Amino acid sequence: MSRSFDAITIGSGLGGLTAAALLARAGHEVLVLERNQNFGGAATVYRHGQLAIEASLHEIDGLDASDPKLPILRALGIDRDLPFVDVGALHEVRSPLFERPFVMPHGLEAASAAAKAQFPAHAKGIAQYFERIDAVRQAVALMSEHQDDRDWWLWNAPTLPWRLWPLIRDRHATLSEVLTRLFGDSEAIKLALASNLSYYTDDPDTMPFIQFAIPQASYLVGGGHYVRGGSQALSDRLIAIIRDAGGAVEAGREVETILVDGARARGVRHRATRADDVREELAPILLGNAAPSVLASMLPQDKRAAFLSRYEDRQPSISLWSIAIGLSRPSGDFGVRHYSTSVLPGWLTKLSGFREAGALLGEDPPARLPPYGFVAYDQIDTGLNERPPYLGALVGVDRLANWTGLSAEAKRSRKERWMDLVIADLDRNYPGIAGAITQREMSTSETFAHYLNTPGGAIYGFAPQTRGFKPMPATAINGIYLASAFTGGGGFTGAILGGGWAARAAMHPNAGPSGAQAAS
Repeated sequence: MSRSFDAITIGSGLGGLTAAALLARAGHEVLVLERNQNFGGAATVYRHGQLAIEASLHEIDGLDASDPKLPILRALGIDRDLPFVDVGALHEVRSPLFERPFVMPHGLEAASAAAKAQFPAHAKGIAQYFERIDAVRQAVALMSEHQDDRDWWLWNAPTLPWRLWPLIRDRHATLSEVLTRLFGDSEAIKLALASNLSYYTDDPDTMPFIQFAIPQASYLVGGGHYVRGGSQALSDRLIAIIRDAGGAVEAGREVETILVDGARARGVRHRATRADDVREELAPILLGNAAPSVLASMLPQDKRAAFLSRYEDRQPSISLWSIAIGLSRPSGDFGVRHYSTSVLPGWLTKLSGFREAGALLGEDPPARLPPYGFVAYDQIDTGLNERPPYLGALVGVDRLANWTGLSAEAKRSRKERWMDLVIADLDRNYPGIAGAITQREMSTSETFAHYLNTPGGAIYGFAPQTRGFKPMPATAINGIYLASAFTGGGGFTGAILGGGWAARAAMHPNAGPSGAQAAS
């Protein structure tokens, strides 16, 4: 017999759980269905042996007063219920192009001063860069604050071109274009400022400057933070909110079919992944915590083309490889001084070189090391591994094509070779650290494609683009809303905002996608 709910969420990733929790807090009866046996999607911590491994979270930006996701966290009590640990300096950058490692400190003024001290010939451009990203963030915060206040927009119409000039000026500009205007062909300063490009994309020529500037300024103004206990603590808290409000969250249930009546969704048919148990559940609201292509495959054949038409010009984001390591001694014993470090290889002498990184893991034999990030979780109080082994993670850009067509043994051998090479390079930067590694394992784009069920193992939703796209929680099928990084942007912030926009759209169909208002 079918059960009826006010809303059903397909998938239990961060965006879906955020949307479901907001609806549950607003008094709606919610059902969350997850095909895997564990909840959280990428927001997960798992244990292999003695090592607790963070699946994806390095740090969350912002949490200051102008952060658009803060009202969502406050509405759910997350800001009170979970401790957010400050990571300190945002990151260190190591490159043969630098005389010494560059450290990006917390704070706009401090970061500007540090960059000028290391690259004094570019002091003017550096000042303009930090002023520019701050102005972009302030303009976005202003828009978010007054998203649904029509009177404010009418009253301030004469001054809007001036107030929103940072967005108007750079609305079609790419990261490469802006950095070239500021620094010409001086690539070292570009690499220092944009070493974390792979948090968003691998191509600075298509990365919208505004979409890069907003999180960069957010990190600098509000800081970087890690959820104590790992991203699983965040997922678990959202699940508790849903259940405490009378909702249901079920694992091992894969949605096969979205039920449609005319032009409107009316429910789902789902199957147990480990048993022959098929059920139908009814709801007027479906929150899709999945890629649009995956949701389309659940629709009746005659509805799929219309559903996908809104996304036909969008490509999936990059995917990643990740190596988790367990250390028998603290990372500080080997000279690690910061929580997050970007390591740039000698061949990467231009920012545009990031485009080549994704294909490197497909080279056999390996010819060049990829750029990678190193996160030493023991540098802060993560609450994960308080005794050895201590967790570290190395991460870089990957492509599904690097692993397609290989046998299981060939994949295993390729992973082992790359772990050897990357760890050897880490040891060159921090002598002795390789000898302290007691455990290691590698995830690839294939791993993420399987677990997250995203095209190409996409991590960040859609690839960023400079034209023609804004957050769109509503879909072409009435009653279906995107609640994920595919709604508007990637990362943990993008997923939380995507869930907020979806909840807002579902509860107030005529409202705009305001992150702040989504929590009201």
